[in-house]
Amino acid sequence: MTKGAISAGHELTARAGAEILKAGGNAFDAAVAAAFASVVCESTLTSLGGGGFMMAHSSDGETLLYDFFTDTPGRGSAPGRGSKAVATKENFFPVGIHFTAVAQDFYIGEGSAAVPGMLAGLAKVFKDHCTLPLKELLAPSIEYASNGVVLNADHAHFIEVLSPMLLYSEEGRGIYAPDGKTLLKGEVLENNHLATTLEVLSKKGFDDFFREDFAPALLERFGPGHGLITEQDLEEYKVVRRRPLHFNFRGSDIYTNPPPSSGGSLVAFALKLIEGCDLRAMGAGSADCMELLYEAMRGTDQARTGHFDGSAHNAKEAEAFLTEETVGLFRGDIEKIIAAAGPTLSDGPGSTTHISVMDELGNAASITTSSGIGSGFFLPDMGVLVNSMLGEEDVNPRGFHRLVSGLRLSSMMAPTIVMKDGLPSVVLGTGGSNRIRNTLVQIIINIIVHEMDAYTAVSSPRLHFDGIALQAELGVARGVLKELKRRGVNVNAWDKKHMYFGGAHIVVRDEDGGFTGAGDERRGGVFLRVG
Repeated sequence: MTKGAISAGHELTARAGAEILKAGGNAFDAAVAAAFASVVCESTLTSLGGGGFMMAHSSDGETLLYDFFTDTPGRGSAPGRGSKAVATKENFFPVGIHFTAVAQDFYIGEGSAAVPGMLAGLAKVFKDHCTLPLKELLAPSIEYASNGVVLNADHAHFIEVLSPMLLYSEEGRGIYAPDGKTLLKGEVLENNHLATTLEVLSKKGFDDFFREDFAPALLERFGPGHGLITEQDLEEYKVVRRRPLHFNFRGSDIYTNPPPSSGGSLVAFALKLIEGCDLRAMGAGSADCMELLYEAMRGTDQARTGHFDGSAHNAKEAEAFLTEETVGLFRGDIEKIIAAAGPTLSDGPGSTTHISVMDELGNAASITTSSGIGSGFFLPDMGVLVNSMLGEEDVNPRGFHRLVSGLRLSSMMAPTIVMKDGLPSVVLGTGGSNRIRNTLVQIIINIIVHEMDAYTAVSSPRLHFDGIALQAELGVARGVLKELKRRGVNVNAWDKKHMYFGGAHIVVRDEDGGFTGAGDERRGGVFLRVG
């Protein structure tokens, strides 16, 4: 048995990782097993047809970011023109999704699918860090898929909300509405094709399975004539091991997702904006603290639009974004608050999930994965929903199908590890689309500045500036809300805690070497300790 802990977005996801730790696996074994389990029991949030990132700290002291997010497709099909040339109304179209009272249009179809990297990413992590056989790591997910998963309230709700996409195809209706009615809480979600897919993978291994099964099925449904993905896309896709974005905040070393993704840089920018502020003296939950966070969110939005979007793939420009010169341009309003005491973003919940793991050996894994809202189409006879990253506004801030083929898409996902004295102290990450960065900023502040325990840091009410209003979750004091409005802040107060504000799952190493943590109840999160 390996002592450790895991926090994830579903009880079965966490249980899969915990079982692997009990079997003697390390944090990476547990993370890979949990990731495969998540595609079964969190199937509306992540998929083998999606992609993601893992921040990995190994016991030898190395910290790396595994980037296995999606690529823009179309290599070899239209040289120099990019994927825009073959997107049509037939393979790229909107559906109305009711995340709130008003339906929003989200783009699905075969033309919304980018080149998936989930399998390649898990294969690379497995090769580099895992100690147990693949068959053993896949056993929990195969069991879940074979026996079916009883829907809890959170995931039944996700199915209800996403039903216009999930039920668009015959395969989707067979999984999520087998008797003609959308599955409800307490009913069993069965995906026999996915169970078979995982069994074949466990027998063949990553390479043979991808070449003989996954790639042909992907090209059959999403290749030329249907979607934008080409054989050359699959041959040239690479998992990229990147040097993490590293910065210091209040004595803690923070490692997060670097460019070309945007989430980590925006987290760093917001924390740099408030680096010199005495947030603890202001008090967590005070009007001054809330206004300061609001201005940091607003300033980061403005900085993103003017200084980051469009330059994330240029190393020098991306690095310049976090210089004191750039940060200083947006510190004016914050300095006014201290002295006295952008574009509208998507409101969808973000079809993303996260897993955090640490073990007694010094290994830590923070893995965030997503299939976007989902393309509405599955790999033939495999039970695998394919991503819709080309139809996600967050991933395409300059517009749909504007990027050339073969480019790694930028993401808001930001799996993060906080280090103290050279050892992992906090492993964290979250789903939540545009709310990812603000959720992480608030949890980091809660832990490092306000010294909250893991559960309090995660469960405390959150804020998010959406480009128009400061969204304030239930739990912010009425007097504080009233004072913020008096100060001219456009506040929208929520009457509940909601998945809109993310789903952060964290593990914390205590000073005595033990583990605490929290799974975010907003998204059915679960924390489990082993040993």
